[in-house]
Amino acid sequence: MKSRIFLLAGMLLAGLMKVSAQGLPAVLERIEYPAMVDTLLVRRMEHRITRPDEGYRILIFSQSGNRSKNAAIEAKSAFDLIYPECTSYILFEEPYFKVKAGNFTNRMEAGFFLKSIKADYPYAFIVKDVLDVKTYLEL
Repeated sequence: MKSRIFLLAGMLLAGLMKVSAQGLPAVLERIEYPAMVDTLLVRRMEHRITRPDEGYRILIFSQSGNRSKNAAIEAKSAFDLIYPECTSYILFEEPYFKVKAGNFTNRMEAGFFLKSIKADYPYAFIVKDVLDVKTYLEL
């Protein structure tokens, strides 16, 4: 299957294949999929909605010690002021209080966001995390 995709991409880049008005190669528009593919896609969407899924977040703060809880609350407040469009979370993973930001389904999205906040948070990095999909999809 991968070799077919690379072949189609190569043909498209070489100019051997025409692109339709929708931006898809004309060959891909005529492909007929079995009904089972639609059923599997619907099941996958239902699964993602009802169960937590793995994703990525940006770790912007991690500290242990006597005043670490207050420092985490301050770090979260400061982050929320600068980046109100991004959700942030305070977590306690013994002995650390951590502040994580974002709900990214793939590492590339997390990487783009990390680059945009690197000036304010030079020590931030990407971590794997379990996302609450209901919150992510705002259901």
